[in-house]
Amino acid sequence: MRITVVGLGYVGLVTAACLAEWGHRVTGIEVNPARIRALQEGQLPFFEPGLAEILEPAVRRGDLAFAHADDDASLTDADIVIVAVGTHDGNGGWQTATVQTCLTRVVPLLHDDATLVVRSTLPPEYIRQLGDIVDGLRAEVGRPSVAVLLNPEFTREGRAIHDFMEPDRVVIGIVSDPQSHGVERLRGVYERADAPILVMDAVDACLSKLGANLFLATKISFANELARLCEASGATIDNVVAALSHDQRIGGAFLRSGVGFGGSCLPHQVSMTVRTAEASGLDVPLLRAVDHVNREQRTSFVERMRRLLGGSLTDRRVALLGLAFKPDTDDLRDAPSLTVARLLIEAGADVVAYDPMPAARSGAAERVPGLTVVESVGQAVADADAVGIVTEWREFIEADWVAIGLTMRGRILVDGRNALDAEAMRALGFAYEGYGRPAADAILEPAMATAHDAAAAAGVPASA
Repeated sequence: MRITVVGLGYVGLVTAACLAEWGHRVTGIEVNPARIRALQEGQLPFFEPGLAEILEPAVRRGDLAFAHADDDASLTDADIVIVAVGTHDGNGGWQTATVQTCLTRVVPLLHDDATLVVRSTLPPEYIRQLGDIVDGLRAEVGRPSVAVLLNPEFTREGRAIHDFMEPDRVVIGIVSDPQSHGVERLRGVYERADAPILVMDAVDACLSKLGANLFLATKISFANELARLCEASGATIDNVVAALSHDQRIGGAFLRSGVGFGGSCLPHQVSMTVRTAEASGLDVPLLRAVDHVNREQRTSFVERMRRLLGGSLTDRRVALLGLAFKPDTDDLRDAPSLTVARLLIEAGADVVAYDPMPAARSGAAERVPGLTVVESVGQAVADADAVGIVTEWREFIEADWVAIGLTMRGRILVDGRNALDAEAMRALGFAYEGYGRPAADAILEPAMATAHDAAAAAGVPASA
């Protein structure tokens, strides 16, 4: 099938590459000429595990090509055109100007039997207008209506290829499809996916996407509230969540306490939903609390660091490990690390950060004035009074914490992802604090026994 994907960000590029892997003839179009040139030269604009491995062969086979958005042929010849442009305004709200501009350009050029598929996440009120918008653009050029469908994406950064190729479900929302040929054509696109295909009204499909993200965000904030209860009562969140996870009604996914969620979806979709609801007079106290709890986690991280450092961050050297909002990506959008770094710097700390992704390091340095970024864990922790884990990269979990302790000036460790074994870290001489885990009995001073001595006394391997 001839498919054109409009917009080559995270969603669009992954969609284009995976469809080409399934054997469709795909053209990806983009308004940014620099991105087109980079893709044509084999350079990816972001890191996503497995993307290069399927994209480069698809280009060589001729199943995937890239073109600028002014290439009319890629639109007029397509059986399906998929719109995957951004809808976030960068300030916690929706913006539909980009998709509107895209539709104005794309819709008049579609051949009369084409199917328009919107993959961008949009607010329900815009989806309700979408059919009239498309029909109006077609009428202006004297052409008949086309099938218009919504196909929300449910992919996770770091697992996007897997999630596309092996989805839990495929959702098709009908905006306009009188003869149902659009739905049948889109079913054909996903014929290789071993998953139920759910066909519904477009607004229902829209809210199935938003509802999924709002629920996942709620689970994370619930875990963080539960962690506070654990801290207040001396319980351990790991044990509590392990017990909850055995309940099939609850499950353990996303019940992780820590510094909070970030990324391009969960934070802004929570805040946008709250804003939109309140603007229409609808009170959504649960979602408002989800947003509040999540943002407090970042402040809590800094306050834990301040308390363990004796009440002041002034002139203290703090190493932050992890900048991307999650492992296996270089995405900094609404990353907790950026807020944490800014707050630490504002409190007078000297902040040095490291992330395995070069793009995350350079991007963080540009976004946070006063932040020093380095190219290794060793450089970050050298002479540090405290270290904080903000992203649970395996590199940090498997690091030689004995060696790290010996290069630090102090041995304070705030684990913002509960990624490390608390008792093992304390046995190595760290004043360790996670979320929802019993706190260390006392602040450990730099003059304490060496990490090697503490490890030997506890029988802990040197590279715990």
